[in-house]
Amino acid sequence: MPKIAVLGGTGYLASILQNQNNVKQNKFTFFSRKKNLRNYINFSKFEESHNKLKNYDCIIHLVGPSQSKINNENKLLNEKKKITSKVSDFCFRNNIKLIYISSLKVYKNYGNKSIFINSKINLDDFYSRSHYESEKIIIKKFKKHKNMFTILRLGNVFGYRKYLNLNELNKNIVHRFCKSAFYKKKIIVKNGIVQRAFIPSEIFIDIINNTIKKKIFKNSIKIISYKIYDLKEFSLIIDKRFRKIFKSKIKVVINNYKYKKKNFIVLDQEYKINFNIKKIYKEIDQVLKNIK
Repeated sequence: MPKIAVLGGTGYLASILQNQNNVKQNKFTFFSRKKNLRNYINFSKFEESHNKLKNYDCIIHLVGPSQSKINNENKLLNEKKKITSKVSDFCFRNNIKLIYISSLKVYKNYGNKSIFINSKINLDDFYSRSHYESEKIIIKKFKKHKNMFTILRLGNVFGYRKYLNLNELNKNIVHRFCKSAFYKKKIIVKNGIVQRAFIPSEIFIDIINNTIKKKIFKNSIKIISYKIYDLKEFSLIIDKRFRKIFKSKIKVVINNYKYKKKNFIVLDQEYKINFNIKKIYKEIDQVLKNIK
C-alpha cells in the first residue's frame, strides 16, 4: 500500500481524505504547521522535517492560505511560493511523486465562459496567482525529470464525511447555502447566472486515489470537474433536498439571472467520470443533516 504524506493536513480537503468511509487504498499521514499536533512541520525550517518525509511514496501539497486570507497579501503569496519550492526540491531529491491541488479559479473567466487548458489566467486575484505561480515553480523544478508530478485544477469541492469545526466551511458556497437554508429558512443568490464546476467530496477522494493507483504522474496539468451548474440551479437542488429531509419549505431568492447555455470545460480523458445525480444529492443531504 503506497504511503502518502498530506501537507496542509488540517484543512478542508485534507479532512475529506482523512475521513474516508470506504476501505482505504492508500496509507495517508497528515502533516501540519500547527504546533500542538503530532505530525508538526515548520516550513520555515523545512530541512528539519526531511527525515519525517523521505520514506513516503507521494506527497499531496495542500499548503497555503485560503482565498479569504490571501486577498491583497503579498507576504502570504511569497510564503506559499517558498514552501512550494522547498517541497518540489525535496520530492526531486528523494524521487517522491507530487500531487499539487490547484483550482479552476486560476482561469480569468471561470464561471462565465468556456474553459480550455490554455484559457486566460487570472493574475489580478491573489488566490489565483498563488496557485498559478506555484504551478510554474513545480513545472520548472521538474523540467528535466519526467513522470514526477501532476497538477489538479479542481472545480468547487463540497461535502464531507465527518463534521469538523473548520471555519473554512463557511467560505464554501454550497455549505454556506445549506447553512442559510437551515438557520434562516432562506437562500439568497446574488448572481444566479454564474456557473461553477461542482465536485462532491466522494468524487474528490476517488480522484486522489485513482491518481495514485494509476500512477498518473506525467508532469502535466489536469482540469477536473464533475457537473456544471449555475448558482440558480444548485440553490434549487438544495431547496429540493431540504424539503425532502425536513418536510418544510424555504425561500430562494435569485438575483441577476437569465438563461444561458452551459459553459464547456475541456476535461482530461484520464479524469472523465460518469455522472450520477444521486452523488450530488447524497453530499447535500449529508451537509444538511450535519448542520442539524
